[in-house]
Amino acid sequence: MNSNTKLNFTEKEYSRTDSGKSWRAQPDEVTEKIVDRNFHSNMTSEDTCKFFRRLGGSESVERSYTSQGYIVTQLISMDPGRTVRKVRTFSIVE
Repeated sequence: MNSNTKLNFTEKEYSRTDSGKSWRAQPDEVTEKIVDRNFHSNMTSEDTCKFFRRLGGSESVERSYTSQGYIVTQLISMDPGRTVRKVRTFSIVE
């Protein structure tokens, strides 16, 4: 990926339903911004994912083929209490 590549970063935060058995269909909070390659690399590095897993959380990484190669396009994180789920999506700004 080029060092000057810009990515659209979307973060959606979900909470549990009232019964606590599943996740809400609509996100509680949505954040969007344009980030650079350095931000993407820091957030999706293997060391970062391992760190959060050691804290007791859950990190799932999804990779896809893009115009910049095979990169992480979605990162799903859950807190150790399994009460909040964050879905972070990256897409390349052309």
